[in-house]
Amino acid sequence: MTKVVLTYRMQHDWNVNPFLKEYQKLLQRAIDEIWENTTWREKRVKHRYSLGRKNYRYYTTTRLIPYFPQSNEFKRELRDELLREWPFAKHYVDSAIKTAYSILKSWRKNYLKGKRRRAKPVVKRKFIRVKTTLMKVKGSKIRVTIKPREEYLELDFSKEWFYERVKDWNVGELIIREDDVLLTFSKEVEFSGRIKISIDSNLTSLDIFHPEKGWIRVDLSELHRIAETYDRIIDMLKSVQRKAPKRIGVLLKKYWTRRRNRIEDYLNKLAVQLSREFPDAVFVFEDLDKFKMLQNGSRKFNRKLSRATWKKIVGKLSYRVPIEFVNPAYTSSTCPVCGSKLESRNGLVECFNCGFGADRQFVGAFNVFMRGLGVALSGAERDDLLSDEPGGELSVMRPKSVVRVDLNGRRFTHAHS
Repeated sequence: MTKVVLTYRMQHDWNVNPFLKEYQKLLQRAIDEIWENTTWREKRVKHRYSLGRKNYRYYTTTRLIPYFPQSNEFKRELRDELLREWPFAKHYVDSAIKTAYSILKSWRKNYLKGKRRRAKPVVKRKFIRVKTTLMKVKGSKIRVTIKPREEYLELDFSKEWFYERVKDWNVGELIIREDDVLLTFSKEVEFSGRIKISIDSNLTSLDIFHPEKGWIRVDLSELHRIAETYDRIIDMLKSVQRKAPKRIGVLLKKYWTRRRNRIEDYLNKLAVQLSREFPDAVFVFEDLDKFKMLQNGSRKFNRKLSRATWKKIVGKLSYRVPIEFVNPAYTSSTCPVCGSKLESRNGLVECFNCGFGADRQFVGAFNVFMRGLGVALSGAERDDLLSDEPGGELSVMRPKSVVRVDLNGRRFTHAHS
């Protein structure tokens, strides 16, 4: 059994702005208290920089590593401190402490990667995380306690578009914002009979291997065109920002917002259309670390790689279909016939041991599929390969079908089959 969690947004007309402000202050106080009691310890860390041609120079530095207080005694004292003068239900304090630790752990992870400075996180967004202990659910009606026996919020999602999809599901935590509320629903689902399909994530495509349909390529060139177009505009504005910093700053914010919104729209439609194209499949992805890949590439490659949205695709898809991850090591450089190392040439790979040759992205997708089945990449029988794989000759190989995201529809547009 696998637990599937779905999240939907619903508008509300509650006057919760004062409550949101109080919770924001509470959450910041929790972060402040944890931060003040954080222990910093020195640790020697090894770094390197490229000298070109895969040569590196190594050096070490001393970094301060944060360790947050985790004892039950500290958490009890923190709870008692936050409860003073808190006029609402006590469970909101527990929610704020849990959220504060979550924010700080996320900051620590990025700090250790060099993506954040040693500065305390500040809560800027107004939201309230509502635990299930603060809710009473009866059918499609939910009552949220603000002050016990005094003040409540009520909502009914029976008229929302997603009602039929989740009417038999369990209601989870809510997140209240100024104009809407995020509802989460969960259900235990049996996926044992589902087909597994693998996805090899590349810069401008997702290459899918389906055990019945073969190799399918999802063309993402439009996604990268959108990002590249706005990046050029933003770079141009940055180059002249000194001449009129205030006016250019407004333009930069506008184009950053447009860039984000257009990419989010594309990714949402990609996730919907992928889930509709393969409704009964378990999606197997490589567990990629883009940050490590950025350290080894050229400046031009890193700029292209920074536009890749692999984790966002997986995140949006995970609300709709079951996801599994496999180790990405050597999936594009291991021969699926004999298990030897493949040599790459112009997007094709060739095995000098057995003579097998194919498109590099197809081999990557096929090997991810094998690893998703729990099979080691030590070679497969040639007769077990699908008919669209070449019989050993090194030649250009095409996917059985190429699909593109339809920005005006609900299913992929098939470029060719």
